[in-house]
Parts: sequence; structure tokens; C-alpha cells
Amino acid sequence: MDKQRMTFDIDRRTITEGDIVEISWQCEGADNVSLTLDNGFKTNEIALEISGTKRFRLNRSKGRTKLTLTVTIQGKKHQKTIHVKVKKMPTFKTETIDNNGKYRRGMPRLYKILNQLWQKIMSKWRGTTSKINLTLQSLPLKKQIAVKLLALISVMLIISFIWPRFYTFALTLLSLYLIVTLIRK
Repeated sequence: MDKQRMTFDIDRRTITEGDIVEISWQCEGADNVSLTLDNGFKTNEIALEISGTKRFRLNRSKGRTKLTLTVTIQGKKHQKTIHVKVKKMPTFKTETIDNNGKYRRGMPRLYKILNQLWQKIMSKWRGTTSKINLTLQSLPLKKQIAVKLLALISVMLIISFIWPRFYTFALTLLSLYLIVTLIRK
């Protein structure tokens, strides 16, 4: 297929996320025409007429969206690709205003920092517990029980240093745990 029989163009090649672009195409003698949109996250294919225009909103992209026009003429496929640079939508900083009309600058930032710290701690905790569970599962049953008891006694002793009355309470809980474990098996 020669270049004169297949035209494919776009109104602009650099946009901001959420902008609308308009494409135009003309494929003389084509049996089938389709457009593939690839934004780096997902690929969509759309069937098109032999010629025309179409508008798209390009929302999400990994910086570049690829539009490929595929034309089939007498069983042979021909393609033409256009790359659109997609800039991130600008973000705006907001400030919180209390009921008296005064700015509260520190609290939202502090909340964000504490939230990020909490997410990191929880992520580490989940990773550590999954590693411990995997290690425990690889041990024989008697050793699993011994490790669990050792962990319980260690926690019990640590808390007893801080709160001496906890010792009796912890021994009672440990005894109940052992009784329940024996009854279940």
C-alpha cells in the first residue's frame, strides 16, 4: 500500500492528562480499519470506518500513548503509528482553613507523614510475620509448638518486668492455651 492511499494524523502530539485529541484517517480501498490505543497500562482496539475523524480523551498514561492505525487490504496488513506525549496533570497544594478563617498548615502535612510512617511499619510487619509463618510451617510439629510456647513465655516475661501483676494473669492464659491445645488434638 502506498503512502498516498493511507493517511493518519492527529491534531496535537503533546497533551496534558485528561485532554481531548482528534484523529483523522483515510484509507482508500481498505477492507478493514482498526485503531489500537496503548497508554502503557492497557491496550484497546477499536474498529473504524474507511475514513473519518474521532475524538478521544487521553486520561491515564505512562508518559506516552501510542495510537496505531491498522489497515487490511486484500489480506495484507499495513500500520501507521503516532506517539502522543502525555504530561501529568499539575497538582495544586491546598491549605486547610479552620472555622475562624485561619490557616492550619502543619496538621495535614503531619498527618501525611504519620500515615506514610504507619504504612511502612505495617508493610514491614506483614513481611516479617509472613516470613515467620513460612519458617514455622517448615518445622516439625513438636518444634512448632516449642517455638510458639517460647514466644509466649518471652512476651509474658517482658510484660511482667513492666507490669508485675501481669505474671499471674499470663500464666493463667498460658495454662488455658495449653489445655485447649491438648483437648483439640
